[in-house]
Amino acid sequence: MKRSLDRREQAGLAMGILAVTLVVMLALYVPAGPRKTSLRAKADLQSAKDELQLEQMASLDVRDRLERQKQLMDQLARRKPDFSLFSHVDGLLNKRGLRSKAQLEQYKPRNGSAKQPMVQLRLQEVPLKELVSLLHDLYSGDALVSVYKVDTMRPAPSGKGLDCDVTFMTITS
Repeated sequence: MKRSLDRREQAGLAMGILAVTLVVMLALYVPAGPRKTSLRAKADLQSAKDELQLEQMASLDVRDRLERQKQLMDQLARRKPDFSLFSHVDGLLNKRGLRSKAQLEQYKPRNGSAKQPMVQLRLQEVPLKELVSLLHDLYSGDALVSVYKVDTMRPAPSGKGLDCDVTFMTITS
């Protein structure tokens, strides 16, 4: 039973096929086109947010570093203009009564700078408590002294205290 379609039915069938074709094409286009673009935009936005967060953290680190540097520069400005690291350490040795157990000399590394004076301190048979007190005195105040290196720190052969070889440094303005 074959039935032929009249003109009106043929037009309706053609429109139906056209509509189904358009729906299928849109179903294929939307994931490939706008949806893909939308997903890429979301990924780019997240990447930009992550990058912004990293830059903000880096900015905070720089601000903190500059603040610490400013504090150091203020501390240097408060220090006496004629400050001498050698005299400062020598004075602390005398104050602590360690001069007889100490050898103090200027230290100049191969690539040393005049803006970073250094002294080398060799102590023999110094009790740990006295060494800690000396280091505390060196670090307190506005002297801005730090340990450059510790060559040796061992018990004295006599068994009385420590022998140590420490190099201190500071900076000048």
